[in-house]
Amino acid sequence: MLKNFFDKLIFKPDPIRFYSAGVTDVGQRRDHNEDNYLIDEKLGLFIVADGMGGHEAGEVASKLAIETIFNHIKKLDNNYNQEHKEHETTTTEIINAILQDAIEDANNQTHCYNLAKGLPEGKGMGTTVTGFLFSTLDSPRRKKLYLFNVGDSRTYCFNQKKLTQLSTDHSHYQLWLDTGKDGPPPKHNIIYKAIGPWRRIAAEQHTIQIKDDDLFLLCSDGLCDMLSAKEIRQILYKYRKHTLKEMAKALVDAANKAGGKDNITVVLVRP
Repeated sequence: MLKNFFDKLIFKPDPIRFYSAGVTDVGQRRDHNEDNYLIDEKLGLFIVADGMGGHEAGEVASKLAIETIFNHIKKLDNNYNQEHKEHETTTTEIINAILQDAIEDANNQTHCYNLAKGLPEGKGMGTTVTGFLFSTLDSPRRKKLYLFNVGDSRTYCFNQKKLTQLSTDHSHYQLWLDTGKDGPPPKHNIIYKAIGPWRRIAAEQHTIQIKDDDLFLLCSDGLCDMLSAKEIRQILYKYRKHTLKEMAKALVDAANKAGGKDNITVVLVRP
């Protein structure tokens, strides 16, 4: 009896405790906010979505994407043990498959809406999305972050004064940088991946081991188009002893002060 009891204490996954905060702002140039974000500490799920398509379209797309991903992750939380036994797949494979299913589901729903409106491929409402799921399912002592993104909203990790971009920008400008800067640079805001405008979509996914003192930042391009990586890093360091809410507000205020050309959304997470 005692052995079974202590075995459970040893092997039961340790829940991750979070400190998190989110702030969204319409910015200085827009009259409505198409961004949405999700913070769910119980599931360990954090998302920022930047909608596009105009009033009552972009905000619909971003909200739909977040709700769809959330519903798929709830299924993972409920069905993990059974799926793991039946299919003998790794945790990473299960989580990545469910995240991709969620992205495809959100894309299908949004794309069908665009088709019903008579809009051609590549047009209509849509949204970028960046987010991650924290999990200890592999091992209680190996906490991992399962990152996903579509478009140019970003996820960063800040640790020891260093800021690292974890997500990939699906923009023509980033392609231009990656392929040797051939020809004139395209505009920063032209993306080739988003949820909604195209029939097929695949999310970028990465699995990251969490280190001590990691602070994760998710943001729409309203932040990173206004502030350089150096400026973001300086604000995170300056406000390191403040609350995450105060830190997020400082980032949004700085982006507005720099011009605030777009909606600005910031989510900060410290596991």
